[in-house]
Amino acid sequence: MFTPAQIEELLATLTVPVTEIDCGTLCAPDNDGIPICCDKSRIVPVLYKTEYRVLRARSDLWRPFRPQTKDQRELGEDMRACDKLCECKGVAHCERDNRSLACRTFPLEPYLDHDGELVGLVWNMDFEGTCPLVMSRHKVRRDYIEQAMTMWRKAFEWAPKEHEFYMGHSRTTRRSFGQKRRKVPVFTPDGIRRMPTARPTRAPRR
Repeated sequence: MFTPAQIEELLATLTVPVTEIDCGTLCAPDNDGIPICCDKSRIVPVLYKTEYRVLRARSDLWRPFRPQTKDQRELGEDMRACDKLCECKGVAHCERDNRSLACRTFPLEPYLDHDGELVGLVWNMDFEGTCPLVMSRHKVRRDYIEQAMTMWRKAFEWAPKEHEFYMGHSRTTRRSFGQKRRKVPVFTPDGIRRMPTARPTRAPRR
């Protein structure tokens, strides 16, 4: 998958927060003071195995996660061979420079069009109703979008299987929005684009 040097570059590429607000303040008060994305009973981070080794060499922040429920065990069984379920020491001990890529990208993911081109970022709809940011009106920072897209372009160049994986996610997103007869809201550096769910038709040649 990725080399240690590539993981270091991906981590260094995406450093800014998603929004101007501290989004943890939206959900932590109703979750015993813990942001939902930092609560291992709600969301378990998935790290690339090489990423885990890189971060472990930097700090003792991360350790393997031991599944405790049926859903968590099934998640571990469904993961790709290059992935690893992990947990950190908790929000009170967060080291921002040693956050995982999963932490830095949550709750957004790359959106690829029908031809596989990276258009921008979309909310990960698996977390709708869990993370208060998903489908909210809170503005996503432009510099975050730019950094995230740069990071994903590098990732797709170095790991074509990641490109294939997110092609599948993008198809699922189009299918979900298409069933609701809605366009897909995609975050780009120039603002939100409403992308059609059907492949654009080409004008016939004359």
